[in-house]
Amino acid sequence: MKKIILLLAVTATIGFWSCEDYLDRPPLDRIGNDSYWSTATDFMNYTLQFYSKFPSFGGGAANYTGIFGYDAFNGSDHAITGTIPNSTLNGTNTLLATNSNWNWSNIRSINIFFENLAKTNVPLSDIKHFIGEAHFFKAWFYFEKVQTFGDVPWFTNTLQMNSEELYRPRDSRNIVVDSILFHLDKAIENLSKLSDMTSLGGSNRLSKEAALAFKSRVALFEGTWEKYHNGTAFGVPNADWNKYFRIAVEAAEELMNGNYKVGIYNKSKPAEDYAYVFSQEDFSSVNEIILWKQFSVDLGLGNQFQPFVSGFTATIGLTENLARNYLSKNGEPINYDELISTQKGKAFLIALGDAVDARLSQTIWIPGALLSDNIHNVNGQPKYFSNPALNQSGNGFNGTGFQMRKGVNPYSATAGGPTGTLGNTGGIIFRFAEVLLNYAEAKAELGEPVDYNKSLNILRRRAGMPNFNKDNVDPNRSSYADFGYTLTNELYEIRRERAVELATEGFRTMDLFRWAGHNLIKGKRPKGYPFSQTDWGTTKINIPIDESGRLDPLKKGLPSGYGFNPNRDYLDYIPINEITLNSKLEQNPGWE
Repeated sequence: MKKIILLLAVTATIGFWSCEDYLDRPPLDRIGNDSYWSTATDFMNYTLQFYSKFPSFGGGAANYTGIFGYDAFNGSDHAITGTIPNSTLNGTNTLLATNSNWNWSNIRSINIFFENLAKTNVPLSDIKHFIGEAHFFKAWFYFEKVQTFGDVPWFTNTLQMNSEELYRPRDSRNIVVDSILFHLDKAIENLSKLSDMTSLGGSNRLSKEAALAFKSRVALFEGTWEKYHNGTAFGVPNADWNKYFRIAVEAAEELMNGNYKVGIYNKSKPAEDYAYVFSQEDFSSVNEIILWKQFSVDLGLGNQFQPFVSGFTATIGLTENLARNYLSKNGEPINYDELISTQKGKAFLIALGDAVDARLSQTIWIPGALLSDNIHNVNGQPKYFSNPALNQSGNGFNGTGFQMRKGVNPYSATAGGPTGTLGNTGGIIFRFAEVLLNYAEAKAELGEPVDYNKSLNILRRRAGMPNFNKDNVDPNRSSYADFGYTLTNELYEIRRERAVELATEGFRTMDLFRWAGHNLIKGKRPKGYPFSQTDWGTTKINIPIDESGRLDPLKKGLPSGYGFNPNRDYLDYIPINEITLNSKLEQNPGWE
């Protein structure tokens, strides 16, 4: 069936922005054309508002950790928070009259930009970059909708309460994704390259590189969704997943071809380099970071990430399923169960950290690691990690013993600081490592040779690991990577490498969903490390323990494991009120 790309017929072809000018303006969807859209600065300031929609640090436990907490709060097999089961993974969400995810205000605001672009007298050459930003944000907001709801209506115009288009049916997800990719192509065409972005804010602002990275993400997501959900209620009629794999490869390869200001940070210090990538206040000189959000305490825009993760809280508990993905330092699978049989508690964490890929000890806290070396410590002495916070409560509680370290800079002025201490740690939005992983996976899905020397081997080299070995089969892989269907060894290993490199960066939930990976969660519970009471003396630890001695924090809440419903829970529900108002909207599978 021939696809119809739903798009706004605007071919387009930026400047600089003033935050003060933008904040002083009245709501932009209520400004008459005689008082706005008359200068390049107007277009520049309008797109600025959408940057706040990117994931980053903010308020509340989930946002203090930024991207590093999303896998836990959104629900995955690799990270949990507290002892309350995630409602999506547990299949306990209920159909309601409203759903905050079914909100179209951002897309409406983007359509306002395009409608006024079509009428402006400003030379398109003066606003080329901002037009690219608008195309990017339309793609960003629609991709969120596709991930959440699947089929969604594509809106080209800014609709009013009586607009007939409000009562149209949903468009097929692959038609919407094709339209998203169209907008990303327009973004790539119009956005400036990072090398030309000095006056625009550098990697603090969208670039051609960011749009290419996002294009590889979108295409890989849709390709794998269509392939692994094929034949189910979530499948796509006449699916062509290889088309999307090809698009993902091409977008990634363009970034990998040497004509862009991107690379992998590597100072040949395997015990430090990976951690460095995530812990800086200023990423402008780190070419691996394609897009990031800058924070400034001096301007009243600080965040509490460093004290939250290095001293105040331990709320993110990583799991055994994640830990099992790490290979030994010589590149071979480790005998995890044998290690558990000989080591417990602190001794286990130390032995595991010594045995495996250095990325593990830069992702979780290992006893003896430097927590903070700054003015907040008693007598100015360095503070070292001793035990995971199994004996705490609330945001200070860790339920698995695999306590998250990723992103902490022990030399930051705010590391180990008291609650409320604000710092300037930057928030990462896109990094080049993801692109290399997207390339390898899409290429392998196509059944074509993967150039590992230009992709995964670069990431492994930074961690001091040997080259990627697609035939490195772990005989115990079924205990943590049984997807319920057969994969090539190469794809198993690429997925394992992705789990390691992108651990706690907010990808895992949607990776599970696009891979139809319910077999990894349904009927299963997340486990922690093998507990040792010796580490705690007379202090009683109230976390349940399974028959093998592992921490089992959700044992009481999930006696039968997660209750994920694979016939329903891959997509959210359409709110009842919307279906009542528009009878052409059909409910998602399982929510009827």
